Amino acid sequence: MLTRKSMNASSVAWLLLVISTSSLVRGQFPAVCNTEDSLASKTCCPNNCGAHGACVNITEKVQNSWSQPDIDADIVQFLKNGPPGRDWPMDVRYQWPLRVFQSVCECDLSWGGYDCSRCDFGYIEDGEECVKRPSSQFYERKEFSKLSQQKRDEYLRILKAAKNEAEDEMEWAVVMEEPMHTDDDPTFKLQNVSTYDMLVVLHFLSAREKDNDNCKAIVTSATGGKEIDFAHEFASFTTWHRYYLLIIETELRRIAKKLDIDDNFVLSYWDWNEKNDIFNDKHFGGPFPGSIAKGEQVEVTGEIFENGNWPVVCQEHYKAFFNETERNMANCKKVRQMCNVQNNRAQNIRLARGAYKNDKWQRLLPGNESIQMALSVDNNNEYDGFRKRLEGFVDLCSGNDIQCTISNLVDDSIHNNLHNAVHLYIGGHMRPLGTASNDPIFFLHHGNIDRILESWLSQPQFAGNQLPPFFQPIKDTVKHPGFSDDSYLIPMFPLKTNADMYKTADEFGYKYDELPPMPTETYERCSDPRPTAACLKDGYNPDG
Repeated sequence: MLTRKSMNASSVAWLLLVISTSSLVRGQFPAVCNTEDSLASKTCCPNNCGAHGACVNITEKVQNSWSQPDIDADIVQFLKNGPPGRDWPMDVRYQWPLRVFQSVCECDLSWGGYDCSRCDFGYIEDGEECVKRPSSQFYERKEFSKLSQQKRDEYLRILKAAKNEAEDEMEWAVVMEEPMHTDDDPTFKLQNVSTYDMLVVLHFLSAREKDNDNCKAIVTSATGGKEIDFAHEFASFTTWHRYYLLIIETELRRIAKKLDIDDNFVLSYWDWNEKNDIFNDKHFGGPFPGSIAKGEQVEVTGEIFENGNWPVVCQEHYKAFFNETERNMANCKKVRQMCNVQNNRAQNIRLARGAYKNDKWQRLLPGNESIQMALSVDNNNEYDGFRKRLEGFVDLCSGNDIQCTISNLVDDSIHNNLHNAVHLYIGGHMRPLGTASNDPIFFLHHGNIDRILESWLSQPQFAGNQLPPFFQPIKDTVKHPGFSDDSYLIPMFPLKTNADMYKTADEFGYKYDELPPMPTETYERCSDPRPTAACLKDGYNPDG
């Protein structure tokens, strides 16, 4: 039976050495678990989980969460076995993370990290304990243009270092190859990668089938018309990306400290309504996305992108999306296969921006009215709730005589607002889900999404743990795996649930310099049926 370890003086000294030298951060899998023994035993418990955790087999817990009666059985079967009649790789996301690791560290309350050797989000060291971080020491996320010139320069220097860690400095490993169901040895192969490239693979893996017509056809034909996506278009959009930002913030803080830049690095955000120039050679590269002709994908110029310092990864997914012929005819296996980061980096392909030529939406950055529209609802229902509005599947017709909202329950793809609108506006690698976080503007953009989420979560009517349910189905909608309150966020590691992330920012020890104000009016639905063409959308083009 597993027990917490007792420690003598020498083991205490050893643990202190581990804490001072080992990684205290988060990601997919720690590189120290990328060994034959760890993969063969399916055990990832670095340092035997130290003094504040235990190495626990989580098989039963994960299997139970995947076998609940309201979990979509069609998607579960597809992830488990692949499409009927096809030779298909074993999907690493099925019952995450059991196909790679079944025993992991389970940390004591207030402790975190993959080896339970650091204070968890929202906690701070106090002697040998972790205590709640006081509000006076909250990390404050600020709008990027409001940082000092020195802080902006340091921000880019830290990003560049995270992208280009030397092999012996790599802290993280990602799945590089999934075995076939027919293989005698069903062991997954991992690859050590830089911190930034690990983050790209995480986002790719959350929704790799979404942006290819051939993949969609294979998936939907086997699932009764349903798609697979663990981070978008459903309840976990907000919680998945909140954890994602906490991961990169913690990682960049580690790197900033290593560079002797800043022990308290904090992420920034991009307020789309601020007409600031962040798309320049000094910062996030040019040209300005709105100035690129529709249908063109232009290589980005700028200091951090020069001299091979920013090679994109998961390029096969991107090529399939932007090449119309290949997009329709591509072999789905090739499109969805795991990214070989080392091979991708050797190709030295440059980041691109620019709208896809067949995108039917008007290219606009969201206006303040759309933010107000999203904040004006007090629920998370899948019909017209906050998550759906924030992600961009409800349009605001603000240019009409009467402001009203419009959404289509049958086809969400006709809408383009808030979160979605910015991805489309930037274009290039930011456009397909599988490659979006190659662009460093991704994290500034999602910082603003998280800021809007925080404004909604912080309203007085939700005080005292009175948040509306995380998931509010329209009727008896079954849940995509990973969308229950107690479901692990996929493919994240260390393991966190939606409930762990569905909290206000103060629970994680951070805040924003300014939150969008809550609306003073409601936004009614437009009279139905209302053609989308009749909607004079909220938004603006800062380039024209």
